[in-house]
Amino acid sequence: MKGSNFFMRDRETESHWQQINGECFEGPLKGKRLEMLPFLLTTWGEWREVHPETLALLPEPAYKANYEVMAKRNTNLPSSESPGRGVIRQDSRLPPHEQVMGIEVGGKHKAYPLPFLRKQPVLNDQVGTSSIVVVHNEAGETTTVFSRVVNGRTLVFHEASPGVVNTLIDDQTHSRWTPYGECTAGKMKGQKLDTIVPLPSFWFAWAEFYPDTQIYSTPTR
Repeated sequence: MKGSNFFMRDRETESHWQQINGECFEGPLKGKRLEMLPFLLTTWGEWREVHPETLALLPEPAYKANYEVMAKRNTNLPSSESPGRGVIRQDSRLPPHEQVMGIEVGGKHKAYPLPFLRKQPVLNDQVGTSSIVVVHNEAGETTTVFSRVVNGRTLVFHEASPGVVNTLIDDQTHSRWTPYGECTAGKMKGQKLDTIVPLPSFWFAWAEFYPDTQIYSTPTR
């Protein structure tokens, strides 16, 4: 552990890499950073519906009990519980174990608490100078994030039906979009929004490594 976050060691150079941001902090590759690949934290049912041909990596049977203990602990953990020892810095703006979706765009950082996302599942916002849209499906706790700029034009999105996020509509062209950033009908049919990878985290961990982070409060268009 380094701070409150575990780190990895590569076999080739024995360099140490931070899990939360992929940065090498010790060893021959110090200062390098791993590239973040797009991923989606969702339910198996939702993933299979979108990607029916997918293969699944099964959990290691020997660690089944450990998986269940950690899943239960993270689900029932009080948000105000102390993060424990080893935290480099603490930020009291949110409870330590408040679950957030952290976003990094252009070197700027912003945290979106899950309680806000559950109340307002489609958020048109800014991170630094970047216009983004955050889409949250409470049923599977699935969050997707995209740039709102398409061909130099900034779009504003809303749900096709209040509280239902399986279809989005942009105010500018009234085109219809999936929560995965694909336009399926309208003037922009065939267009795809640029993906931004949200990082699910507890507040204390996100704030520890990104002390400059802002916290979402109200949408900015």
